[in-house]
Formats: sequence, C-alpha cells, structure tokens
Amino acid sequence: MSACIVTGSAAGNGLAISRRLHEAGHYVVGVDRSPIPEGIVDARIAGDVLESTMMRSAFDSALKASGSVHLINNAGITCPEFPQSDRAWRATIDTNLMAPFCWSREFAARVADGSIVDGSIVFIGSLATERSFPKNPAYQASKAGVLGLTRAFAHDLGSFGIRVNCVSPGYIKTAMTERSFNNPVLKAARSRHTLLGRWGDPADVAHAVAFLCDAGSSYITGINLPVDGGWLACGLIEDLQ
Repeated sequence: MSACIVTGSAAGNGLAISRRLHEAGHYVVGVDRSPIPEGIVDARIAGDVLESTMMRSAFDSALKASGSVHLINNAGITCPEFPQSDRAWRATIDTNLMAPFCWSREFAARVADGSIVDGSIVFIGSLATERSFPKNPAYQASKAGVLGLTRAFAHDLGSFGIRVNCVSPGYIKTAMTERSFNNPVLKAARSRHTLLGRWGDPADVAHAVAFLCDAGSSYITGINLPVDGGWLACGLIEDLQ
C-alpha cells in the first residue's frame, strides 16, 4: 500500500482522484480548505495550500502509513481578466505554480533524507500547458510552468527511482468549467474541438492519475499525458466534405 497526498481534494478533479486512489487501496491524505465528503480520504489536512505547517503535516500523515508516497499537485484556480490585474496574476501563480513547487520541494527533501523510499509526483496541467487561452496570461503561464516543474523534478529525482509526470485535462465537467458547460453554444463548440465529440468527466482524469501511481507505469517519467478527448491532436474542427 502507498500513501497519496492530493491537494484540492474537496471537489472536481481532486475529489475524483482521491476517490479513485482510495478505491485502489491507497491511504489518501486529502488537502483542502473546504470539507471533503465522508469516506473519500483517510486523513484530511485543512488549510491553504501554501501553508508550510499544513504541508509538513500532510507528509507526516502520509509517512505514518507508508514509506511509498505519491504526491498529486491538483489544487488550482483561474482568474480570467482583460487586462489582467496584479492581484489575479499573483493569486493564480501562487496557487497554480508556487504551491506545486513548494509541495514537490518538500517531497524531494523527504526523498533526500530517506523518509520517502518509493513513489511519484503527478502534476495536473491543462490544455493551457500546450495551447494558448484568451484573457488569462496568469493561467497560461502557470500551467506552462507546471510542465517545466515536471521535467525538472523528473530529472532531479530519477536517480532515486522516483517518477514525475503531468496529466493535462481538456474540458472536464467541473465547477471551473460550469459556465461553458451550461451554455449550449459553448458546450457544443468545445465538444466539436475534440476527436471524441464530447466533454470529459473527472473520473477520466482520476483514472489517468491512478495509472501513473501504479506499478504498471514504472518506466514512465517526465511526460505530459493529455486527457483531452483528442483536443491537442485535432486539426480542422469542421468536416467540409
């Protein structure tokens, strides 16, 4: 059994990831400011994702269960504005990029001191990891930076046998995408841009994360795994024939 730390585990993709990992038999430490539904996690750490004391508590809790630890850097926000304010920039970069760096640095420190003997890090990216988004440079920069962190930590931790990967969801039905999903025109446009012709579900993201935390992915590190229904592979959106 491994222990899994999931940031932003109270709703959306984070909740689905926590549920899937718990079902797979992992000891799950959920991290969120909001309450987490009963039966989803084994331990809950409440507070802001940038609080260092909470970070250390989460790792201490995980390591009581197992020396094999998986860190899932899921917590994220979006603050679209044009032009984008300093406030929106700082809030987005702090949550989406600074926090995953700090959690991964703490993970690396526990590897270096011998506390963590096995496991992996999974970053959660976005379509913005590879493609541009309108009126949201902070989100774009943060999610592009997540891929940089993935490769950096994969390089630094590979010699310890620790794998580091990124999962990048496309349009998934969560609170963050609720406005687009509830707008028939936007919902249809997003669907047409995929090769499968539909939106994804948080469970789709959770299954990908679970795979990267499983022994079946033991020779996979440093990659970005899109879970986007073929969005990045799509060329022409409309078939004109």
